[in-house]
Amino acid sequence: MKKTFIASHHQALLASYQLDNFESLWAREIAWFEEPNQRRGGWSGVGRLELNQSGLANINVFVKKQQNHGRRTLLHPIKGEPTFRREFERLQFLASHQFSAPKVVFYAESEVAGCQRAILVTEALDDYQPLDLLMNTWRDKLSSQQQSLLIQKLATELRRFHQLGLVHRALYPKHIFVKNAAHEPDIALIDLEKARFTPCFLYRAFFDLAALNRHVEGARLTQKLAFFMHYFGLINPPVKRLSAFHQWICRCIVKRSQR
Repeated sequence: MKKTFIASHHQALLASYQLDNFESLWAREIAWFEEPNQRRGGWSGVGRLELNQSGLANINVFVKKQQNHGRRTLLHPIKGEPTFRREFERLQFLASHQFSAPKVVFYAESEVAGCQRAILVTEALDDYQPLDLLMNTWRDKLSSQQQSLLIQKLATELRRFHQLGLVHRALYPKHIFVKNAAHEPDIALIDLEKARFTPCFLYRAFFDLAALNRHVEGARLTQKLAFFMHYFGLINPPVKRLSAFHQWICRCIVKRSQR
């Protein structure tokens, strides 16, 4: 059994449900929120639990379980490491830099009869809405000014994420969550098991923004341009014409997004 992490402010709550150890959480039957993925020689699935607190609001958590669902790395070239370990480490890193993402409640690994297992429990983003669902209705629910403020916030937060050295590698609208879209938007990222550190900022921007541009729907060309301008800091002071360098970046992003 590898070291277990339990968020200190949730330890008593998990203990009250007898879910403060790997074996109990693994044995707990949970209805799958998504059907388990059967790949990489194993499986990985996620379910949802509601934990009641006496006299306090209930806490909803996502419980992710996986078995023999690893990724080979330079440090783990044969058996690989659980993909949830990478997600756990990324979530903890983002928390240390005050970047919004699901908060880790519990993480542990275990190996039984040669089977590599991992469990990751995170708080649900109950007050947030996926960007893809939000964009289906934002023209009806958000004014033009509110949409512009949301685009600006999204651009600046994604730039901040990339400035931390990370590339998401699955930056789709369904993995971007928004809270308070009509007032003071807060942006959170989920599904970080593929995220990795890379040394080149332009690569991070190119890879993730191309994926986002490919999957975003309902955004006008002027809104996409506004996002690009805010992301690259071309608003204050505003530029009247993109430089040759920024035109080249924009073309590269658009070209990749059309693959």
